[in-house]
Amino acid sequence: METVDLKSAGFGSNKVIEWGIRTFGKIVTRLLLQADVVALTIPKYVELLRREYGAQNVLLAPHGSFEDNAVMPSFEQGAGPIKIMTFGKFGTYKRVETLIEAFAQLQAPEHKRPALELVIAGTDSPNAAGYLAQMAQRYAHVPNVRYTGYVSESDVPVIFGESSVVVFPYTSTTGSSGVLHQAGDYGKAAVLPNIGDFAEVIREEGYTGEFFQPNDVDSMAQAIARVIDNPANRKAIGMQNYRAARGLPMEEVVDWYMLHFETLLDEYANRKGKIGLAKA
Repeated sequence: METVDLKSAGFGSNKVIEWGIRTFGKIVTRLLLQADVVALTIPKYVELLRREYGAQNVLLAPHGSFEDNAVMPSFEQGAGPIKIMTFGKFGTYKRVETLIEAFAQLQAPEHKRPALELVIAGTDSPNAAGYLAQMAQRYAHVPNVRYTGYVSESDVPVIFGESSVVVFPYTSTTGSSGVLHQAGDYGKAAVLPNIGDFAEVIREEGYTGEFFQPNDVDSMAQAIARVIDNPANRKAIGMQNYRAARGLPMEEVVDWYMLHFETLLDEYANRKGKIGLAKA
């Protein structure tokens, strides 16, 4: 809770409500810490809980990559328009205004670029109903913007596979990004803000990308341009992200959990044995 910008996440419009959410979050955190082991995906979360809550039962369990696919993705530009994609639930700290305005800049005739398409894949955040419909109306004058709506699991490989670059138009972060790990799974270049948990994951897990200042249209447009105008750079970023994702597949994360389950079971068995001896 201490790392979340509640205003950006759509919960901080009222100071009393914000205080209530933070207080409740801290109470829930203390309840969760009653477990034998609490696994966290980012090192700074482990450090924070040890420092702020005095927790000694917290351990790092990295996010891991999703796909169990031994086939290396293609890092070449596909046929048709260059697709710039963003993926998620939008309207709180994930917002598309800056991205659409940056995309409009990239399409300006003076740049003489190949055809571009912006793909906004996903739905509204539960806290921002109607947001994407409002954006579609507000930016109806910007051509070549496509809203996919909900993306089923079977369509995820298609959405990522057709994209040249994945953009993360976030104003803040609320944890390790599943979409960044998916981008790595599919060998995609990323354009992202070097803030909060993104910075932590990039530093710890070896991802990379072109970076921009949050809410800065020019900065985002320039970052995207450095990818789509330079195929060698796009390919190098995609390959590094793929290697980062492959470096920690989900099966290794599962093995980590199994190891700690076995340790807990051994400790439990030892405690039962000692109690039995004491009674005897």
